[in-house]
Amino acid sequence: MRLTKYQKARLLEFGWNVLKNESEDDTCWLNFTDVDKDLLDGIKQVLNLPSDVQRVKLLVIATQTD
Repeated sequence: MRLTKYQKARLLEFGWNVLKNESEDDTCWLNFTDVDKDLLDGIKQVLNLPSDVQRVKLLVIATQTD
């Protein structure tokens, strides 16, 4: 997935670092399944998802450090 110039500008305006991949995409998909049980449980808790969810796919577009 490719971010628009406007989306990139807004992220940069608020101090986010847009992902830079070797490909043309500036995003990254992360998949969490029952294999990653501890991570999946934490993600479900943070996102307030039901306990019967078995898979979560997250789209990462930027990162931020303190």
